[in-house]
Order: sequence, then structure tokens, then C-alpha cells
Amino acid sequence: MNENVIKIITLICFLAFSCGQKSDTDNIVEEYPFQIIPTDSITVNNILATLFLFQNVNEEHIFFRDAGASKIFIFERSGNLLNEWSKSGDVPGAFSMIADNLVFTSKGDIVVSDNLNGIKEFSLDGTLLLDAKPFQYQSGISADVKLFRKTQVIRKSGHEYLLHHLDLMDEVQTIGESFFKRRKNLLLTSLSTGESSQHLYFPTESKFFQSGKAFPFEDFRPIFYYEEKESKLYLIFQNEPVLYEFDWSEFEPKLINHYRLNLEGFHEHEGWDYNQIPYGKLNTENLDSPYSSKILSLEKTGDYFLINYKPGPSKSDVEKWKHAFSKDAPKNLKEEYLAKAEPRTVVFKDKEIISQGIHHLKMHYDSYRVIEDEIWWMKPLNKDKEDESFTIYKGNLKEIM
Repeated sequence: MNENVIKIITLICFLAFSCGQKSDTDNIVEEYPFQIIPTDSITVNNILATLFLFQNVNEEHIFFRDAGASKIFIFERSGNLLNEWSKSGDVPGAFSMIADNLVFTSKGDIVVSDNLNGIKEFSLDGTLLLDAKPFQYQSGISADVKLFRKTQVIRKSGHEYLLHHLDLMDEVQTIGESFFKRRKNLLLTSLSTGESSQHLYFPTESKFFQSGKAFPFEDFRPIFYYEEKESKLYLIFQNEPVLYEFDWSEFEPKLINHYRLNLEGFHEHEGWDYNQIPYGKLNTENLDSPYSSKILSLEKTGDYFLINYKPGPSKSDVEKWKHAFSKDAPKNLKEEYLAKAEPRTVVFKDKEIISQGIHHLKMHYDSYRVIEDEIWWMKPLNKDKEDESFTIYKGNLKEIM
């Protein structure tokens, strides 16, 4: 079949699907050359949960979690509930509501990374297989409700590891420029022994290495994707729009390339002088920057990288943003700035951004999961009543121009 005919049929299918979802397509912007074409949807019913989150899928199952109760739900692909179990409270394998989203081992076991309770591995029936203590207990928490992947199970030298990171600064440290020269930002935790090792210094090209300034801990939280076949690691720090590419065929990652990203509405912190900032204030709220730009996700589907980020104000516009989101701000002003702050996904390929956005249906929690090149997301909840049914979609990224 002619390639152009295929594109036309694909576009017609998308439009037909979206016509029945009119309330979900209000955020589509017309100029983007890429869109996510929905290919299927699955609904699960009769759910009673405080914070019901889609987590992951395998060939036979769909996984959800009630983050408010540390409970796992396992459904058949048809939507029928197969099993549920909870790990909250004083029980072996307990994890908290701020645990990262679920990932799987090659055998299909569930891995949970929790800054408060460590690394847990479970069989599908909830049996605890691994309870690894964290490399260090964290003094702060990142608790945004997003579906994005924050950890990854990888294979190196024939062994499986969980790739994750130090979420915040070391609990005890000497404050000063040397911190950024000594810090390693990634952790590998063996899923057979539970032992962890630290990896990856800041690249010398990074502002965190070069500037000699202090930065909020949120700014240098790493977002990453490991390409196992090529032993390549791709990494971005949240408030630095630079994609770093590493060769990780040896014990330590070696920088190959780095690409500065032109992200619309993204503003970087310039840093603060160490002698002006007490250690306990090294976060964006205390440094009077509550709407900072952040890169939230890095994924790969086919030949494309998807980079999701949240825009924010420049230093001179922070007060305008504060006013726009205050209780006294007029509705039209608040809506204007909500649009400015709306997260967006860009498409990156061959060393450059080739699309500053993507057409897609509205997504609950403004986030998605990329699983085996397919994109999965939740339908937004009902605004008028409490939901007991939840729908997830899967789709593919398509170029339409």
C-alpha cells in the first residue's frame, strides 16, 4: 500500500477515535508534525482506591497501584481483576506512597524503589523476593503524581540491576563548590545481592560542575534512559536542558556527546552563592522559585526520544507567576498562566529537536509510560463524581507531515 495512503488512513482513524472523545482533545495544538495515535483502550471497573495509578503492563497483565494504601492491583488484559495485595504498615516488604512507579525484572517480577524503605522485589502474588536497604536514607522526597518511569531494570555483565539515583544531597557533607565535583548521581542496585554502587560524576561541561554555585537539589535530579543493546546511557538533569550521551560498556559511563536542547519556555537557574544559602534551604520553594522549569521524563520509542518538561518563569517573571496563581488573580489571568505552565513533550532525533510538541488526547496526571515502543496513559477522571471505573489507552507515535 502507498505510504501516503497509509498516513491518510491513520489520520482518519485518529480523527474518528477522537471525535468520540471531544473533551479529551481540547489541548491539541495544530502545528505539530507528530501525534500519538490511540490503538486500543482497556477499562477496569468497581475500583475503590484513594489514588489509583496505572503502572505497567506485560504480555498477560495490567498493573495498577493505590498509592495511598501501597496496594498493587493485577488485572488480566481483558480488564478482569486477577489479584490484589497490600504492603503498607509494619509488614515485610512495606513501601510508602512516595515509592517510584513499578518496573519489572526479565523474569516478570515486580521491582519497587522507595527512598524511605529501600528496594523491594516481589513475585506477582506479593511474595517478597528481595529487600535491599537504600544506599543512604534520604532527607527529602519527590512526590509528584506522574506516570513517568523513574527507574529502570538493566542487564550488565550478565547480571540484572536496578538503575536509580540519589534523590537529594548527602545527609552529611561539606557545603561548597567541591560538592558538585565529588558527587556521583546514579545508583546500581544488584537484584541478586541487594548491594549498591555509585556511578557518574557531573560532566565537566555541566553548569553544576563549572559554575561554583549552589543549586536546589531538584535541579540536578537525573532523568535517564539506558539502551541495553548499544550499552549507551542517555541522561538529563532536571533544570539543565542538555542531553548527555554516555558509553557504558565498561564499569563507569564515559561521555560521548552532549546536545543543548532548545525548549520553549524553559528557564535555568543561575545558581546561588554558597555563603548566602543555608544548607536546609537548598530547595526551590525556600529559594523563592516555586515554579521552576523541570525536565520530567526521557524515553525512547523507535528512532525518537520523547522529552517531557514543565515550563517555568524567567527570574524577572517569578512575581508575575506568583500573582497569576494567587487567590485574588482573575480567572482569565490564571487560565493564561496555567497554559504557560502546562507540561509538554518534544521529539528529539539525530542531535536536534524535530518537534516542539505532540498531538495527543488529554492525559490524566499529564504523563504517560513508554512500554515496548507503545505509549500508555490514563483517561482523565470524571470531574462531577468519584470514579470507580478507570480507562487506559495505548498508542503509537506517528509523523503526520
